[in-house]
Amino acid sequence: MTNQTERNELSSILKRSKDRFEDYLENVYRVFQKESAPELADAMEYSLRAGGKRLRPILAFASFGKIDEDSLCIGAALEFVHTYSLIHDDLPSMDDDDFRRGKPSLHKQFSEATAILAGDALQAYAFDWLTKIRSSDPNLHKDLVSLLAKGAGAQGMVSGQMYDLLLERNPSSLQGTKEELLSLTHRLKTGALIQASFLMGNRLRSDYKIRSATIAEYGAKLGLLFQITDDILDIEGTKEDLGKTPGKDGKSGKITYPSLYGMDVCKRMVSELVSELEGLGSELDLPSSETGNSEFADFFKSLPSNIGKRKN
Repeated sequence: MTNQTERNELSSILKRSKDRFEDYLENVYRVFQKESAPELADAMEYSLRAGGKRLRPILAFASFGKIDEDSLCIGAALEFVHTYSLIHDDLPSMDDDDFRRGKPSLHKQFSEATAILAGDALQAYAFDWLTKIRSSDPNLHKDLVSLLAKGAGAQGMVSGQMYDLLLERNPSSLQGTKEELLSLTHRLKTGALIQASFLMGNRLRSDYKIRSATIAEYGAKLGLLFQITDDILDIEGTKEDLGKTPGKDGKSGKITYPSLYGMDVCKRMVSELVSELEGLGSELDLPSSETGNSEFADFFKSLPSNIGKRKN
């Protein structure tokens, strides 16, 4: 398969998966409106409707090998957590950003208090949504809750955000070299939830134990690739492409991969990670007795290049 054909196939997979997930979210919004205070429901819907690539749900779908009601529940839980993290990340006490995905941040559109509460509600809904999965596996729900909590909480994303703030505001309070701290920060802040997305989708499979080590390694490296690319885009991207204010990291003096290693080294790191991930992806794309040639054929091998070359 040529590179162009692979890109076209991946684009088609991403679009189909995103469209199916967007359709599913329409039902989610109705649940929010039924169960939540009106302004809270409106705020959650506002941030979820702001769009984005829906990457984490799609990673879960691909890891499972198909899209069904159970994988859609996992996808929703992941997107709730990711969206809540962006809402809180934009707050004045955190990264203080007025725009997200080309629209006013939630605290600008509503209020700071509403933004905090909407993030809180989305996080709680994420775990509630996992209970909607129907399975006779007695350990499935426990395992999924654990994977999501570790990826999103103190063992993952939240500690990563804490390190990120300390690196910017009080680096002397941390032990370790800048290189070590930067790697730790983004392994937790960005990588942990991406890795959890793969592992949660994989957990739906009967052969999940056989694939879990490779899936975990792939997820960790893809998270690093995503973060380095994100740092590059903060310098080279435009507000129109990014949907948020570019150049904020440099102005705030935040330690990033480009500030620490330089752009040439960062782009070489991206190229090397893409090659490593393509190798791992070839293993994960092998047809199995469970899924055969699934609708996500060649997904894992094609995705790294797409992430490395993204513009937003």
